[in-house]
Amino acid sequence: MTISVIIPVYKVEAYIRRCIESVIEQEFDAYRIECILIDDCTPDKSMEVAEKIIKEYSGSNIKFLILHHAENKGVSAARNTGISAARGDFIYFLDSDDEIAENAFKYLFSYIVDNPSLDVVMGNMMWMELQSLTNTPVTINKNIPYLLDNRDTIWRLVLRRKVDRHVVNKLIRRSIINDNELYFDENVTIYEDVIWTYKLFSIISSMLIVPAFTYKYEINENSLTHTTAQRAKSMVESLSLVSEFILCHPPMIDGKEVHYAAHRLFASRWIMMAIDVNDKHHLGLGPVTKLNSIRSAIFWDSVKHCRPFLALFLLILFPPIKFLIRYRWFRSNLFRLDTIVYLLS
Repeated sequence: MTISVIIPVYKVEAYIRRCIESVIEQEFDAYRIECILIDDCTPDKSMEVAEKIIKEYSGSNIKFLILHHAENKGVSAARNTGISAARGDFIYFLDSDDEIAENAFKYLFSYIVDNPSLDVVMGNMMWMELQSLTNTPVTINKNIPYLLDNRDTIWRLVLRRKVDRHVVNKLIRRSIINDNELYFDENVTIYEDVIWTYKLFSIISSMLIVPAFTYKYEINENSLTHTTAQRAKSMVESLSLVSEFILCHPPMIDGKEVHYAAHRLFASRWIMMAIDVNDKHHLGLGPVTKLNSIRSAIFWDSVKHCRPFLALFLLILFPPIKFLIRYRWFRSNLFRLDTIVYLLS
């Protein structure tokens, strides 16, 4: 079996060495690694560092492939380039400022050997800046892997945010991606993985969540996920596209919509984030008009479907009540509140 590791490279001179070295350390006789680096026209010495490490590599189980963009296209386009070039049985996305934990592939691969029909295997993630784990497996016993093997359960846990939505730290069967032409929307520059993983979760039949820590997630000042005032407009535009896409693509099983309330609550989360950023930075008419359209659509849809508790909750998207979104204490308790709404709706 071959694992294709896709690494977009842009302004990561300080991180790229340890990123590539973490891939090299995954060598194991039971599988081969195809490591694809996409130079997204990075202006620093990231590629010089990468090429030096690759030249020094003396092993035999890793094949390195470097692809170059003629101009900077963004992480979505870089990942699409990697998907098109990949030839492995499984694809694994790795951000170039992050690292794979020691023996992560060996650990994840062992579950594929035992369950050869699995579509996705994912582990736990360490946020290095916070020194905390995220994506705690959705099993009561945190030492036992959790198998999701039907669409209804997958949808329910994804929509209730029990499954990590990041594209990284997942072994994904490449045939699933290719057969469904699953590419990233290059118009979405931030939170681009939300739409992609939403599509992924809508088509897979099985997924295994394992409790092991397999990925080190780094937050740095050049990261595309790092929030700054200058990026506010792009954030609102991307979040608007994300929420609109999710709202227009409800979960379906055998042609029937399922998990209505969970889906609307999931969509509202991204709308709230957009509203929060928009209000903090007093953005222009364009993003505001888009947000108005999306939040009105989701509210009136809940009224149409006679979901009074859900409709009351969604009033948080409108003035004057939306001022509550600004407060950290409200955001920290938001999941508890929407859990009550979910149970009542």
